[in-house]
Amino acid sequence: MLRLEAVSKRYETPDGYRIALDAVTLALDPGQMMGLFGPSGAGKSTLLRIAAGLCSPDSGTVVYDGERLDQMSAAARTRFRRREIACVWATQHWQERLGVLDHVALPLLVDGCGRRIAERRVREALHRCNAEQCAGMELRDLSDGERQRVALARALSTEPRLLLADGPTSSLSIAEREEIMMLLSALAREARVAVLVTAADAQALLRADPVLYLREGKVVGPGRDETDDGGRVYHFPTTPPRRAATDA
Repeated sequence: MLRLEAVSKRYETPDGYRIALDAVTLALDPGQMMGLFGPSGAGKSTLLRIAAGLCSPDSGTVVYDGERLDQMSAAARTRFRRREIACVWATQHWQERLGVLDHVALPLLVDGCGRRIAERRVREALHRCNAEQCAGMELRDLSDGERQRVALARALSTEPRLLLADGPTSSLSIAEREEIMMLLSALAREARVAVLVTAADAQALLRADPVLYLREGKVVGPGRDETDDGGRVYHFPTTPPRRAATDA
């Protein structure tokens, strides 16, 4: 469904240029949840922005369902994104006094969906994300975990075929992180949505397969240990191997 081929991107800085992505190639299929981890500044957010059509690569190709996303006009990419792709960003600017129902429904209403249909789809999305209790709340009253579930509900309400989630568990407890990853895994498995999710470390991505390591704009092939339950622990190439939780 999604393929990036030799995608590179650089940004101008006062000292010259900073390479954000360096000839990155990856492919994502329907029903697959791919994980991408690496330190801050490794290029994870840039990769997701290019995959979403929010910016164009300096070189390489971005193909979504047979169409060259990198060759579309900005207006065409916007229309395409509204109907095919949903994004959840680690840092989101919310109107804190807005109600949850209105917040989740906004992308549907902007795209011309009728209010009754939009409300039905919003409530279905909140239910899928275990966030029904948030329906009558304002955004400012949500906990961090509730915010992430509401953000996912807003993304799912548009019924995307591709979901891009940038660090959705970065500010959550271990239990909340596991819940969000279970939701994403179920979405990929049951709804056949292609999911690409990023995190700062591999431990947050044990439900994803495959998991890729991004360092200095390059996808690096990490080593791995196979645990008895089929999980995978990926090692940073520059650090000693970590023991799997089941081995501790």
